[in-house]
Amino acid sequence: MRFRGVIQIASVVLLAGLLAGRAWAGPQLAPEPTKPVSESGQVQGSACQRMGEGESLLAAQKKALSIAREAMLQKIKAFAENAELLSGQGIDHEVVAAASRIGLTNERITRQTVKGNQVCVWLTAMPNSPEISKLIKQRVHAKELAKKVQEPELASASSNFKLKVWTNHKAGEPFIEGERLIIYVESEKDAYLKLDYYTAEGKVVHLVPNVFTTEARIQGAQPYSFGAEGAVAEFKISPPFGAETIRAWASTVPFAAALTEADQVSDAAAYLEKVQTVMKSKAHDPTWAAAMVALQTSNKEDLQVAREREERERKKRGEGR
Repeated sequence: MRFRGVIQIASVVLLAGLLAGRAWAGPQLAPEPTKPVSESGQVQGSACQRMGEGESLLAAQKKALSIAREAMLQKIKAFAENAELLSGQGIDHEVVAAASRIGLTNERITRQTVKGNQVCVWLTAMPNSPEISKLIKQRVHAKELAKKVQEPELASASSNFKLKVWTNHKAGEPFIEGERLIIYVESEKDAYLKLDYYTAEGKVVHLVPNVFTTEARIQGAQPYSFGAEGAVAEFKISPPFGAETIRAWASTVPFAAALTEADQVSDAAAYLEKVQTVMKSKAHDPTWAAAMVALQTSNKEDLQVAREREERERKKRGEGR
């Protein structure tokens, strides 16, 4: 009910602006800057959005603001330089949305008009270049790490009996900030278990046996859950976001000392090197099995903006859903 009230209030403000020929929802209207943009350090952006069938004026305005923010982002040198890091993989819609959110401060609407079913906005903001650079580099590193963790050579090195790992989300469905993550594991055989969570921060959390100590030895054909309410540890999605991976290893004999970590959290890159070395010797070892599940984590607002951006590009290409 509280959220409904917020929406109703925003709609009333927006419609009141329409009666005067201008919409006033969103950030406070600010006077035009007295200095040229280049001298004040500000960036400017503008966009227009037509209301779709059944779409509210407020929804169209929010989309126009998102497009205008992206226009400002494209003018920031730090974004252009760091975006080249993603050029080989294509600029990720969610990364652009996140950079627009954290890379612009002191945002002001300098002008806003409504004509017919079209909303137009003009914005100014101050660029937050360090945060833009930090975000893009973090997302690139997360994607590169996930690719290494998920590479086929590593996955197939020890799949010698059935081992499954999955989560409380459908495959490909992103996890949103604040959501609970629950991990499930099931082995075909009685086995020793190692469960590692490679995060978007470049760390690896050694869930089993370092956090969940009693699950270091599991029974075959029995599912185990990690992170459910009341468990030894619970997982709630939080920043930094990006590509993540959960890997499970099962062995009918104790694990090699090289895979034993004293700490609950360690550097992912260094640990992965050790794992890769051990796995090369386990290619045809019948005592080993491996499984993994890929995750994508995000901020709710960024994900929505990213989906809208993807839809706009699809329409430009003349593609359907």
